[in-house]
Amino acid sequence: MDFRYSGFVDGHCHPLFASREAEGPILDAAADVTAALEILTAFLETNPETQWLDAGSLDRNLPGMPVTAAQLDLVSATIPVVVHASDHHAIWVNSAALRLAGFEQSAPQLANAHFEVDASGKPTGMVHEWDAMSLIYNHQPKSSIDADLAALDRAQTRLLGNGVVAVQEAWIDRGMPEVYLEAAARDLLRMFVNLAPRISPNNWREDLQFAKATRSAVRAAAHPLLSCNTIKIFVDGVLSSQTALLKQPYCGHQSNFKTGTVLWEQVALEELALAADSAGFQLHFHAIGDAAVSQALDAIQYIDDCNGPVDRRPVIAHAELIDHSDLERMRRLGVVVCQQPVWAEPGIEREALKEVLGEERTLAMYPIATLLEAGVVVSFGSDWPVSDPNPLHGLYQAITRQDAPEQALAVPEAIRCYSQNGALQIGLEAPLGIAGSTWVEWDVDLVNASPTELVNARVIRHSVNGVVTKP
Repeated sequence: MDFRYSGFVDGHCHPLFASREAEGPILDAAADVTAALEILTAFLETNPETQWLDAGSLDRNLPGMPVTAAQLDLVSATIPVVVHASDHHAIWVNSAALRLAGFEQSAPQLANAHFEVDASGKPTGMVHEWDAMSLIYNHQPKSSIDADLAALDRAQTRLLGNGVVAVQEAWIDRGMPEVYLEAAARDLLRMFVNLAPRISPNNWREDLQFAKATRSAVRAAAHPLLSCNTIKIFVDGVLSSQTALLKQPYCGHQSNFKTGTVLWEQVALEELALAADSAGFQLHFHAIGDAAVSQALDAIQYIDDCNGPVDRRPVIAHAELIDHSDLERMRRLGVVVCQQPVWAEPGIEREALKEVLGEERTLAMYPIATLLEAGVVVSFGSDWPVSDPNPLHGLYQAITRQDAPEQALAVPEAIRCYSQNGALQIGLEAPLGIAGSTWVEWDVDLVNASPTELVNARVIRHSVNGVVTKP
């Protein structure tokens, strides 16, 4: 039988980052730090030409944590070794990486990120948040355009094989637009991609100019599968490193200092938001804590007041904790909340969060059904490489919700979040639909499948913009 659906849309992922990372050793199977070190060592033994070892990723709660520079020095004392935390908001590095960056003996002082140090002030090897991580990555050898095109091709193959026909590329930095533009020029794009240049608090005016230049170049390329209509803004960090911005302190801390990391002064965020909205960009906020969600909503309210209520579809990605008093404002402002339902899976990471959030706040995370009941548009995404890009894993968690049964969705509703609502988010309503030119055919009827059948479904073939292929 012909079980066609409109195709999944990943509302927040990083295909180029993910595929680049996958060129190094994959550490997902490591049961503890010792096993991870063995995988890294074996990789270097079989790849002696390696000049920079980039690997991913490890759960912060894995037995044997934290990883230290001294441990990674056993892998190599001369080759920089960089290991991603599974949330991709921290890395562990060896002494060679610290030495290359100039921080082997002391750490830089940064406002919104930091190197962990020992009692003597010497970096331990763990680095938190991008402003600090970038000081290491600035020394990584640059990929060639052909290597990046190969990485992008692998990413597209994996996504399409999982039924994903369109993505929001949710983090574009300098050096990345060229990869997509060259792919467009060589007609190597096989799925819809919307780029979102990242805007930093420290250089937002220059970054906005970069976004405008990228959009102009993408428009000049005039490829039907490539757009650049969005900008990416980090409002906070992540819960696991206590950098997500909360309204109440993390457990065990009494001072207001321990409510997370403030990345933007509200005036500056509103000034950027107004400038970007006036330039015609959609705003895509990373906001995990309830205070960060409220800060993003304040900025959206500001541009709505200044530029008037229009169909701008601002996006708040993740929104792991939401103050219920913000629900009506989300609906009224037309916000699309892009959630990652796969993160609701019970396990060691969720249990570890209870130590920093408490049980009540942990169980209140990912209120997908509550959002939908309040009339808020919810899209789904994987945040790959943070999570596997297979939407079926996210759908399984969305419809089962072992952690919070009251938040479970019916199968058709969950599929709509991962397809039509994602298309709405990135402005692709027209090209998607089983009667149109973009669809995915499955080996089972997804709507009527059991949860087990759903998570094991396979793509038979897909059509993107009229081009029909098989995985």
